[in-house]
Amino acid sequence: MGIMVNTDELTTQAESYIGKRNLLLQNIEPAIIRKAWFTLSHLLLPEGAKVVDMGCDDGSMTYAMAVLYPKVHFTGLDKSKRKINKAKELYHLKNLDYKVGDATSEVFEAESVDAVVNSYVLHEVYSSARFNEEIVHDTLKKQFKMLKKGGAMFIRDFAMPPPEEFVWLEMPDTKSAGKELSELSESDLLIWYAEHARPKQDPGCGGFFLEELPERYPGTRLFRLPYKWAYEFIMRKDDRKHWETQLPVEYTFFTEREFRKTLRGQGARVQYSAPYWDDDIISDRFEGHFRMYTDDGRPMGHPPTCFVAVSYKLSERKSLRIEERRPSVTEKSTLSITAMRDKKSGEIRDVVSRDVIVSEVVPYRVDSEGYLKVYLHDGLARSIANAVPRGGINIDGRRWSGHMIEPISVDSEAISSVGQFDVKSSSDFSHQYLGLKPQKDAVLEHGPDYYPAPDYIDEKINTYYLKVQKAKGVIAPKSHAGLSNKFQAKGFIREIDAQQVLDAITVGMIPSSRLELQILSLFQHLNMKPETWTDKKISLQMNKLANKANVSDLLARLSEPDERFSKVKGSAGQLRSIHSTFVEEGQSRGSVSGLSSESIDFIVHDGKTINTAVIMPLTKDLKGEIHAGFNVKYMPVPQRHEGNGLTVTAPTLNIPADITNHKQLKKFIAEEYGIPTSSVFKLGESYFSHVGVTPHRIHPYAIASPPEMAKDPDTHFIPFYQMTLLQRSLSKEPHFMTLIARSYRYFHEQLRLDAKMDVKKILKQRFDNIQPDWSLPVYYDSLDMMREHADHVIQEQHRNEELERQHMHEEEERLRLEQEAEEERVKAEQLAKQQAEEKEKKKKKKKVKLAPIQPVNLNANLKAPPLTQAPVAELPEPKADIVIPEQFKPHGKSITASFERELEAFIEEFKDKLEGPSPEKW
Repeated sequence: MGIMVNTDELTTQAESYIGKRNLLLQNIEPAIIRKAWFTLSHLLLPEGAKVVDMGCDDGSMTYAMAVLYPKVHFTGLDKSKRKINKAKELYHLKNLDYKVGDATSEVFEAESVDAVVNSYVLHEVYSSARFNEEIVHDTLKKQFKMLKKGGAMFIRDFAMPPPEEFVWLEMPDTKSAGKELSELSESDLLIWYAEHARPKQDPGCGGFFLEELPERYPGTRLFRLPYKWAYEFIMRKDDRKHWETQLPVEYTFFTEREFRKTLRGQGARVQYSAPYWDDDIISDRFEGHFRMYTDDGRPMGHPPTCFVAVSYKLSERKSLRIEERRPSVTEKSTLSITAMRDKKSGEIRDVVSRDVIVSEVVPYRVDSEGYLKVYLHDGLARSIANAVPRGGINIDGRRWSGHMIEPISVDSEAISSVGQFDVKSSSDFSHQYLGLKPQKDAVLEHGPDYYPAPDYIDEKINTYYLKVQKAKGVIAPKSHAGLSNKFQAKGFIREIDAQQVLDAITVGMIPSSRLELQILSLFQHLNMKPETWTDKKISLQMNKLANKANVSDLLARLSEPDERFSKVKGSAGQLRSIHSTFVEEGQSRGSVSGLSSESIDFIVHDGKTINTAVIMPLTKDLKGEIHAGFNVKYMPVPQRHEGNGLTVTAPTLNIPADITNHKQLKKFIAEEYGIPTSSVFKLGESYFSHVGVTPHRIHPYAIASPPEMAKDPDTHFIPFYQMTLLQRSLSKEPHFMTLIARSYRYFHEQLRLDAKMDVKKILKQRFDNIQPDWSLPVYYDSLDMMREHADHVIQEQHRNEELERQHMHEEEERLRLEQEAEEERVKAEQLAKQQAEEKEKKKKKKKVKLAPIQPVNLNANLKAPPLTQAPVAELPEPKADIVIPEQFKPHGKSITASFERELEAFIEEFKDKLEGPSPEKW
């Protein structure tokens, strides 16, 4: 049965692109859709591109990619005629076709394809060729031949562990349920696999070395074997369904280094390569199933679940890689280090500054179908990304060629020279510095500002947006502020779908949290919603929060001048300036050789590693409200620019040099906070704090906060919804802003509480421009933008307050009358009971003539009810309680009303502070 969907029907069934997409993908397995999204997130494809999916198998992933990117054409290629015919029968889209062919052959004409996808196909090529690596080399050569200049190749496969290394594999001692393969325990399956691997070898020549060692712990079995075969077993042990068909196949053949070397040998720039760890696979198939140790008994981290590489086909003598080669002999430096002393604490801090002040511009447009497009500088040289490690190692193994994607950098003086932002000055600026034509009546817009590292890098990067017309092709950059002058790699300005950029950041290809925040800010400014493809589950315990943040106090302290930091002579010895020579390499006459070199200055921390973990503590108060934890610090850089260095920051931990993998890092964080590793969550991939100045890497994490942290005087807590409102005004640290944004996106379902959604409807009119949309990851409006809306908001608030006061008065009157009626009813019952008791006593005593008891008028003391209220006698009798399952219970008025009052008071406090902006000091 085919799953072709009529486009006309789609128009009536779902107006939005996402709705149509979901209908088209409703019969595709979620794992396949996720695989397609992961692949495309690395490619940043332009509209009209032609992509070939090599070894497409049943064609489902090719189809999913075509659905996700309707403006790109996809061709699925497989040598199985039966599979291709089945795919043609099942999948029908205008931008999709299938073709019978071998991935090792020259199926397509030279330079006719924009991108090639090799998703778990190269190890099939290797195994089919009787484990011949040369066939893989030849296949890649043919595939690069069909790529256009600048075309991309995506590889996702398994990388071979270091050859000739042995490891210990420890597994639970579980008895097998039977003798069939599907019934064997994992330890017994390993023994079977060691005897039957490589079945295509000559008789008696298959298998691999395996020996069982004495157990280290009761209830376990310990094996010693080559690392390669341990990895081969781990990655296939859970797929018993395809075990026999996959038995002749070897998953690993190239190491990571050999992959990169082979691709560069084809004249390709390996823009990005990395091992990848899939959290779901690790939790479902690794944890609790095995532990690995080195051959001398040291614990190892989890092996990667796959390896990815993105490479671009370039002409001869084009920049392929930039790396640090040797210390520079010149003495000239563009960096200066200044010591700053905190007059109140006496602490001295080193601060580094460059000889250039940079602003960043993000030109954008919204196309006719509602897609947000941005213009970014692609391929610019960022050599510091490949600096030799000094203190600590590359924990996640992610590598770049030294070429990055960033916003367009301009000298801040160029922005200052614009003067007032009007249509003419914005057009002149765009022509001179961007090479783009603004849309009619478009003016430069000042977006959020960022301090890349407010504790030690003296830079404040201003962000600007400009609405532009669609450019014809790529554009040579006109501005090179803060960039290299001598390297051949200058990059180019090109249009990219904004959602694709966010996806590339999510998978780790673009290591920039600032670009992530800038694009999220633009989405919010345009009242558009970005998508989130990553979600996580976090279990939070309730804590009594002894140190809730006083928002009013923080805002008051922020608005007051504070000049606690002052320059002092000398240096604190915290920072060290490195002056080194970086070399740019390219292909020349079939080999890789040097193209150019340049002396580059950068900063490293003495006494610290290049890796820092930033942590977002999350917890629930006794009411179940999710709170975010933070520290409050004074920092020297914001003080210089704004006159006050107070900022909200995330707790940080410098990662020791002996931490070499993610598993150890999670354990380190867990031990620091006294929590289990299951309460530590990675918030996306690591990123550079400021790759133009330092190789310092940031590793973002969230933790389920322990009770002890709730009592820590240095850690403050605030309701998460308030933090989404306040983070722009309270925090000058981009790492904290990134944690807030990613926490909201990744833990979306838990943070988007139903009670707040109910209150949002109540308050929509009142706080239309102040309250954030709960579906957005973070609130980005600047204080200036909020001031512009303040008068309108206040007037609307006053009108609603008057209506609410009237409603509350009526409600109070109704409740008062009900209460009085209840009191009279109780009195009447008590009196009737008393009369009955007296009557009973009379029967037992001699009859005595008493004065008659006057009848009681139960309504004598009741006031006349208003016309809208029914008499007490007519009130209906209370019905028996109906038991409603907890998950279906509607939120009571008390919950929403309480939250409404809380948010109202919070907004009122915040609004009062808008009138007094912090002083700015340059």
